[in-house]
Amino acid sequence: MAEELCVRLVTLFNQLNVKNQRQVEQLVHHEHVTRGTIIVSPATSNRLVIIRRGRARMYQLSINGEEQVQRILTTGDYVGETWLLGVANTSSYVDVMTDSEICVLYRADFIRLIQDYQDIALKLLTGQAMLINNLRWQTQLLRIPNINERLNTYLRWLAAKQGSSTVTLPLKLKDLSSYLGTTPETLSRKLTQLQKDGVINRHLRQIKILKETY
Repeated sequence: MAEELCVRLVTLFNQLNVKNQRQVEQLVHHEHVTRGTIIVSPATSNRLVIIRRGRARMYQLSINGEEQVQRILTTGDYVGETWLLGVANTSSYVDVMTDSEICVLYRADFIRLIQDYQDIALKLLTGQAMLINNLRWQTQLLRIPNINERLNTYLRWLAAKQGSSTVTLPLKLKDLSSYLGTTPETLSRKLTQLQKDGVINRHLRQIKILKETY
């Protein structure tokens, strides 16, 4: 049976040979956290957090306390590298959606790894480019003034991403409505109307797209 290393799950480290992976693993702190636990906040931004098992969501808090969901993290995803490199975290949080196992790498160890392994720095740049692209997509989505068009655009994007006309919503309605810049009540009504119109067939978080809307 292959040795189960947390760092092997992460694109930042899986290009290292096994010996170096073991060295990195010795720097990692393993934690088991229960559903709802906040694992990253402005007060705890001095570490890189890897999701070993489970699911988490990253969101921002607005001035009036409203949550804006930005991304979902699953096994092998990580968060925190931007803040470790000097960008201040003023409003971002990550909480776990299920009981989860996480691996934590603190700033001093993280900086030393970047200095020792140049490939990790290149992986960081690639990851940041992907994150910026995802945030740019969400910004473009939120600029669509009509919620019907915004929802239809999101469903088409999700179908393309999942490679099927039957898609699984990655978020609960509450979080998806936040991601789409609307309310849970409005989103629920729009999904119900799409089903009545024969555009989709929905069962819980699974949606089959029956016909395209433009």
